[in-house]
Amino acid sequence: MARTLTSNEQDSGAARSIVALGFAVLLGVFAGALSASGQPALTAIFLGLVIGSLLVSSRIAVFWFVVIVALVVTGLVQLYMPWAQARYIRYVAPLASLGLLLHWFMDHLRVRDQARDEPLPAPFAWAIAFALSSLVSILINLSDPAVAFIGAKNYFQMWGLFLGVVFLRWNSGFARNVVQGLFLIGLLQLPFAAHQYFVLVPQRVGLGGGIVPVDVVAGTFGASLLGGGANAVLAAFQVILFGCLLALWKNGAMSSMKTAALSIFLLAPLLVNQAKIAALYIPLVYIVVFYRDIAVRPGKFLIGGIGAAGMLAVLLTALTLFNPSGKLQSWSDLVDQVVSRQTADIDDRRGLYSELSRWGALTFWAKEHVKANPANTFFGHGLGESREQQGGLDIADTLAERRYPGLRIGTTALSALLWDTGIVGTLAVLGMFASAFFAAGSLARRYRNLDRFRTGMFEGLQAGIAVLTLSLAHKDFFVVHIPYQTFVYLLIGLIANSWLQARRDDPRGQGA
Repeated sequence: MARTLTSNEQDSGAARSIVALGFAVLLGVFAGALSASGQPALTAIFLGLVIGSLLVSSRIAVFWFVVIVALVVTGLVQLYMPWAQARYIRYVAPLASLGLLLHWFMDHLRVRDQARDEPLPAPFAWAIAFALSSLVSILINLSDPAVAFIGAKNYFQMWGLFLGVVFLRWNSGFARNVVQGLFLIGLLQLPFAAHQYFVLVPQRVGLGGGIVPVDVVAGTFGASLLGGGANAVLAAFQVILFGCLLALWKNGAMSSMKTAALSIFLLAPLLVNQAKIAALYIPLVYIVVFYRDIAVRPGKFLIGGIGAAGMLAVLLTALTLFNPSGKLQSWSDLVDQVVSRQTADIDDRRGLYSELSRWGALTFWAKEHVKANPANTFFGHGLGESREQQGGLDIADTLAERRYPGLRIGTTALSALLWDTGIVGTLAVLGMFASAFFAAGSLARRYRNLDRFRTGMFEGLQAGIAVLTLSLAHKDFFVVHIPYQTFVYLLIGLIANSWLQARRDDPRGQGA
């Protein structure tokens, strides 16, 4: 006998039908207007809308479309199609991610009467705190709405993906499928990195102007033939996947042979792209993955340590041999060079070049705010105010351009956050990363002795969050770079969603 629909189910079905009808009407209006215009460009836009409507019908299709466009297509277009019209590709992933919000709304309609009140995952609560502190920063510093708008867009452009990953009700194998998909994207870096090293690097040699030839080896994460490159993002991405491999192997979810082979493939691009920060990422990943096993599983601790040490030795040798200066003779020379360049104060660098070092950017902010307005110290000078034209902002009327031209006060995400959102916003971002780190550890403990893959996956993600946290003090990608932001919010969102799912699976609310 057919089941009679309840009034709540009828109301939910009616609401979904209204949404679908409204979307169809919108497409119809566009179709009529474009048919009357007779312009091919506008017709192409309409075709894109139709394709988009087909994608929106499946949340999985929307999700992978956004991830692939953000992590693969955007960076490749930036490097291989550098003409002006192609730059608009960077808007595709943020706009497409809004389709996930539509599915979130539909989920809310379907379960609104059955769902229990759920606490916010800690990483998302800290993210909301960051958003609110950013809003306060904008309101108390609103002198140029254009700068504030572009700054807010740069910081929050991938929040559609973030919200969708956190709150959509994905199937039980979603997290596993995402990690496996990221491994495929990691292997995809090899052919592009090889082409960039063997073809594009020779074209860059001798260009001058501060261009580092090998930083164009950035895989699919973006570079410019006549400018910089996101080689550090490639390094972080590959090392995080390497950490997941180690964790899966440690927990018996992957064989030793497969782990060794995949590790070599994943880390190969780091041998030639001169991302020195990888020399810190690799031991950090090892420490996070294996610190629990010194006494429990000393065999795997030692084997993993030997493997990580071997990878690190090969990397340090490559960084020494292929250093652009050609003056390094040993690992100690490499370490001395990096430390001296990145810890120099602004007074030490005058006469060399004016840009602040990574440590100097932090000390310079502190000196400038000893007697500054407390509102600016705690809430910053407004989103986007630390950006310069060469730093990713098209409008020059920012604090960085007006008062500190050439210094690059926002040279790292940490310094940019301090200038833009102050101490409060910076602490909120650090809280988001820290809570994601501990939530991943909690999930790993939950699945230990129950699911080896999930245990290894969350231990690897915990190491990944540690790497991303360190990267905040290395580059400014968190502020503006779409592939990096996609990866950050994907991992944090995946951890938060898994925490919520664990709560739903445990009626007592003790799932994680």
